[in-house]
Amino acid sequence: MGEQSGDGASLHERMERYESLAAEELRYRERKSDVLEDVSAALAETIESATEECRVTVEATETSADGRQHRLRARLDTADLVARITETLPDGFILKHLHDDGTVSIAWDERATVPDERHYSAILKAIVEEETETEDGLIVDVPREERVRSRAVDLGVPEDLAVRRLSHLDDIGVLSVADGRVYPGTNYSSL
Repeated sequence: MGEQSGDGASLHERMERYESLAAEELRYRERKSDVLEDVSAALAETIESATEECRVTVEATETSADGRQHRLRARLDTADLVARITETLPDGFILKHLHDDGTVSIAWDERATVPDERHYSAILKAIVEEETETEDGLIVDVPREERVRSRAVDLGVPEDLAVRRLSHLDDIGVLSVADGRVYPGTNYSSL
């Protein structure tokens, strides 16, 4: 009655082997999950420490007619935040994008050391994003190229590399440099 496989194992023995492999797979999944939780927690700590030193700008946005109430807006300097995050990320990780909702996409690059140019690209992109003005979802103003370069230098990007990275980001469509101004490009969400 016992059906044999090509290796001579019965169906019962094959099911026992399956159960053993399923249990082993579950142990590996749990270990994988633990490792990813540790990595996520360490990345969160890295970003938290970067934000502690980040500049905040505060501006008055509204004052009541009687002068008794004032509305102020505190805003994190996002380009400074991106620069600080890229300085503190562990080897092999890159900041991909700082989203409008405040979340940050960090990716493992698989290389032991991420080239500085990749980090500089994230900083340049953040500067353009921070200084691009929109109204009702439409772009109404973008920064001048000189402004982007000088701000990048203020944030630690060597000027010659800022020029080269801007050109590279223009070539791949992440940014668009035209008439001395820098616009978000067609591939803006990628980096």
